[in-house]
Order: sequence, then C-alpha cells, then structure tokens
Amino acid sequence: MRMDEDLIATVSRRLRAEEPADIALRMAAVSVMISEDDKPSTLLIMRAQREGDPWSGQIAFPGGKSQPGDGSAAKTAARETREEVGIDLEREGRFLGYADAATTHTGTMRVIPCVFALPARLEVSPNAEVASHRWVELEGLLSPGAKSAYSMVVQGKTISLPAVRVDDYLVWGLTHRIISTLFGLEEGPGPGKR
Repeated sequence: MRMDEDLIATVSRRLRAEEPADIALRMAAVSVMISEDDKPSTLLIMRAQREGDPWSGQIAFPGGKSQPGDGSAAKTAARETREEVGIDLEREGRFLGYADAATTHTGTMRVIPCVFALPARLEVSPNAEVASHRWVELEGLLSPGAKSAYSMVVQGKTISLPAVRVDDYLVWGLTHRIISTLFGLEEGPGPGKR
C-alpha cells in the first residue's frame, strides 16, 4: 500500500460492518488503531512476561478475551484498549469495521481485529499487562526494509516465519498476519527461508 493513497479509504475497503459469525471458539478482539495525522501510525504493545501465558512478551495490538456483557467484538476491543493502554476508543476513535478473523496458533481462540481511526497519536497509559508500547509509522512498518524472519523450534525442527522488524520490536505470528491482511503486506518468506 502506498502512503500517498487515502489510507483510511483503502483500509476501509478491506473491512466489513458485520461482526464475524461465532464458530464455537473462545473469542478475543484487538484494536488496530490508525492515526490520521501527517505520518499515519498504529499502536503496538509488548505484552508483559507472565508464566503460563502463550503470548507472553510478544508484540501485539491492544486487546483480549471477550467478557459477558461486552455485546460485540468492537466493544471487547474498546474495553481491553481502555484497560491496557488508557485510550477510550468510544470517545476518541471512529470504528471503521472488522478485518478478517484469525485463529490463534493454539487453535483454541478466534481473534477479531477491530479497526479504529484516531485523529492523532494519543497518549498511552499502560497497565501491568503491557511491558512497553510504541506508535509505529505505517510507512516504516510496511517498507521492504522492515522484512525479517522469526525462527522457532517445532517438534525438533527449526522453522522460519515471516516477520517485520521495527527497531527492537519483531512482529511475527498473529500480529504479522493481521498487518499483512489489513495493509496488503506481502506474506512472502523472510530471510533464510526458501
């Protein structure tokens, strides 16, 4: 995606207004926030290290599990964002729609990306679930120079997954898939992958 295009219009064409159908997995939602300032950015967080948490220490969008009474994935994403980073999306954001849902690597949870436009990068007040955060300019995140790879051992074999590097943040896995789908980032192999 070229940054001189109308970014919000381009992203909005990839979204839908209807919430994805329930498929009997636990549901979680994340907030993909896009600032509408001179250098469009999105907020990424590094999850705090917590024993037993399969996403501990990973780079992610703010979000979490649905709770009774949330009413929709967008409401879940807004609630979790307010709790984790102190941004009130119901007051400060404009809901654009839902991106394609993704199933976690554990196969037990479905994550629904909820996309919000913000007038600018807002101040972040992280809670204990967030080790660090940063507003990442989309131009840098989507540039060919950001392409990288993440290697992990699965059943005794090393595999290489596509990733992007933004300073000390290595974005891979579910967050990388969401970015790739939403912003048209090519999912091709990273360095060292054939």
